[in-house]
Amino acid sequence: MNHLKALYDLPDLLVYAVFMLGAAGLAAAVCLGAWRLSSVTATKDQLDLAMRTSAAMVSALTLTLAFCAIQARSQTSEAGRVVAMEVAAISGLARLADRLGEPGLRLRADITAYLHAVVHAEFPALAERGRDTATQHAAEALEHAAYAAATQAGDALGRDLIQQADGVDEARENRLMAAEAGLPEAFWLLILLLMALLVSTGPLYPPRRHVVAMLAMQAAGVGALIAFIFLMDQPFRGHLSVSPEPYNALQRSLAHRAAVAAAGRSGLLAATPAPQDVNRQDVTGRVQDASAP
Repeated sequence: MNHLKALYDLPDLLVYAVFMLGAAGLAAAVCLGAWRLSSVTATKDQLDLAMRTSAAMVSALTLTLAFCAIQARSQTSEAGRVVAMEVAAISGLARLADRLGEPGLRLRADITAYLHAVVHAEFPALAERGRDTATQHAAEALEHAAYAAATQAGDALGRDLIQQADGVDEARENRLMAAEAGLPEAFWLLILLLMALLVSTGPLYPPRRHVVAMLAMQAAGVGALIAFIFLMDQPFRGHLSVSPEPYNALQRSLAHRAAVAAAGRSGLLAATPAPQDVNRQDVTGRVQDASAP
């Protein structure tokens, strides 16, 4: 399926149209072209046999496509879980950096740089290129910063930093492995074989207009199912792929926390007395005045 990767950049509706029109045109062409070469006589028994054969092929193909859809959906869900685990690991490392105080500023900067590299460099072309060089350098710098910060922290906090940094690295490797996920080629080969068998039943029908239209509609429906599997096959490719929004949300959260921390260090968040209820004070004063002798 490598030669069809360009279809992932098209709108989903156009991908469905390509598969449906292709399947319908192939079924109609086989029915019209192969009938002239065959010596099949259009009898009632022959048509009944043709319909039974087509029904068997459609059933086998739809069952196969249903299994492939479940498999593709599971791969997409697993990819989303892996992304969520990496975001959680990075967030945990950022919270440990906050506990370090001033020594954690360098670590926070490396965390921000790594997130920026993931969102803008590695994630958009994850399925195409896999591991990005710039993001790999940012990940290594983050790991070095975490180990350096651990030497300036206490024993417990240092162990937590090293463990969390290892968790971030493991989560990234899991995401890179998930980017290579997809239906095995044996599944696509089985789909193509069953589709070929379905189309090959076309010469068993007489090439009448309503018959050709029926075969084309049947093939178009199967083509729509194949297009659906195709769109879900790559978890990090196409419009149904895993979204990088969790990384963007974490970036916004870290930026907000950094702004709050900076304001706190500059004294802008000094404690202020709680606002008083003016109306309540006025009522209380009036009651006291009324009760005075």
